[in-house]
Amino acid sequence: MKKNWPYFVVASLLNTLLVTGAIIEFKLRGIAAPGWPVGNGLPAWNEINPFQLAGAMFVLSFLLIVTIAGIKNLVGGIAAKLHLFNEGLAGNQLAIGPPEA
Repeated sequence: MKKNWPYFVVASLLNTLLVTGAIIEFKLRGIAAPGWPVGNGLPAWNEINPFQLAGAMFVLSFLLIVTIAGIKNLVGGIAAKLHLFNEGLAGNQLAIGPPEA
């Protein structure tokens, strides 16, 4: 997982650029859902700071990517241990009954 940090950072940065760019594009063009007021009808929407939005998107996407990779490694490690345990049991077949002479 230590080797993957540059990939996590680049993926988070690309996701940040994509999401922030899309939100700013929709904000500047005034695109809204049908039935919602456009433009000055949403005062909180007009006060979005793009730098804060980009920073929040970067942190959220980075944490999400790291969490997904961590869960993948955890599940893979557990599966590998179970496989080794199963092979160990297969090699030492436990016999029930009298020992063979």
